[in-house]
Amino acid sequence: MRTIILQYMSSHHTLALATAQEGLPHCATVFYVNIGFKLYFVSSPTSRHGVNLSRLARVSATINEDYALWRLIKGIQLEGTVRKVGGLWENGQLAIAFTKKFSDVASFFAAPRQLGKEIIAKVKGVEFYELSPTSLFYLDNELGFGHREELPFAQSEEL
Repeated sequence: MRTIILQYMSSHHTLALATAQEGLPHCATVFYVNIGFKLYFVSSPTSRHGVNLSRLARVSATINEDYALWRLIKGIQLEGTVRKVGGLWENGQLAIAFTKKFSDVASFFAAPRQLGKEIIAKVKGVEFYELSPTSLFYLDNELGFGHREELPFAQSEEL
């Protein structure tokens, strides 16, 4: 199960991140890279989910595709905690991991001026966030309707 989940994470690109503030749920889609089971994404601390995370670090998230047939549904559901790990300068390794996975992000990180003033302003304030799962489930309807297996947390924290 560990190998299946890591391959699924590595082969997908977006994470639907669910946060909350004062009982109001919010979901945002972010690009991510994974290092083991830890997921890293870039966002602005002033975005709605960034503000929510500054107040409550507990989140839930999914990684999946947009399936047209319910029998094909596969994906990951997880719960965890998120923390800021700094900006681009403090996290060169993460920036490299992002540019390897998302080639168009290289210009976003390295030469935002080429993308315009609006992008420059946004890039200046972005931070890397680390999502550490506390529970993780893999869904696979091809194995049966609603088939879901949990990866025990002790295993999922091994990197």
